[in-house]
Amino acid sequence: RKRLMSTWAHVVVATATLACATPADNSRSTDSAVIRVAVDSASAELFAALRTNSVDSLTTRLTDDAVLMPPNKPPVIGKAAIRTWYANLLTQARTSSLAAADREVFRGEGWAAERATYEWVLTPAGGGSPIADHGNYIQIWQRQPDGRWLFSREIWNSTDPAPPSVGGQ
Repeated sequence: RKRLMSTWAHVVVATATLACATPADNSRSTDSAVIRVAVDSASAELFAALRTNSVDSLTTRLTDDAVLMPPNKPPVIGKAAIRTWYANLLTQARTSSLAAADREVFRGEGWAAERATYEWVLTPAGGGSPIADHGNYIQIWQRQPDGRWLFSREIWNSTDPAPPSVGGQ
């Protein structure tokens, strides 16, 4: 009888544990899906700002302490510095098209990371043939107290061959 009661107690505890765990797992899955949709939306807005060459629209999607790590350049730190960097880029070239593929989104408590490939086509501001760049990027998004997701960090690199150096070096 004692053994039967002990077995029964284990079954009750295990059943109660599973019953309590199921909603948490489902809500975690639901939270993950909600976060993915929110990050997808924020990323789409950021890409739209880049596609329309809008410095103002771009900077409204940045945290104040955002950091860009462009290829072959020092980091660009802070919203004001990114605004200047992007405005300077627009004096040289305008985005003709921009597309991401092979996206992955990872999430944590209050943050999400996006990894993807890109194709960014820029047209020289003074005229000339468009220049296409292909590569990889990682972006970090931060959830704000009001629920918005803002762009916080980015690093990207080109997968296209480097142009030949001057003097053959």
